[in-house]
Amino acid sequence: MKAWMAVAMLAVVPLVGCGGSRELNRARAETNVLKKTTEELRSENEALKTKVTELEGEVASVTKERDDLKAAVEQAAAEAAAAAQSAGKKRKK
Repeated sequence: MKAWMAVAMLAVVPLVGCGGSRELNRARAETNVLKKTTEELRSENEALKTKVTELEGEVASVTKERDDLKAAVEQAAAEAAAAAQSAGKKRKK
């Protein structure tokens, strides 16, 4: 009987000591803060991804516009050079 009581005491006493400790409460509070921080960072990350996508689209349109203007300038220069050559060749009568 004494052996059985000793086993019961050894099994129950550690369970009583497992109540909410300061360290456990502190760890839970820190976990909650970190979860909130994680949520904030995820939402900020999504906002930044959206902004990056918008900026990439804007860069693509500006690059296309630049390329179109370069082509127009090159064409105008070629036409001006052709006009200058044709003006330099006058017929002699």
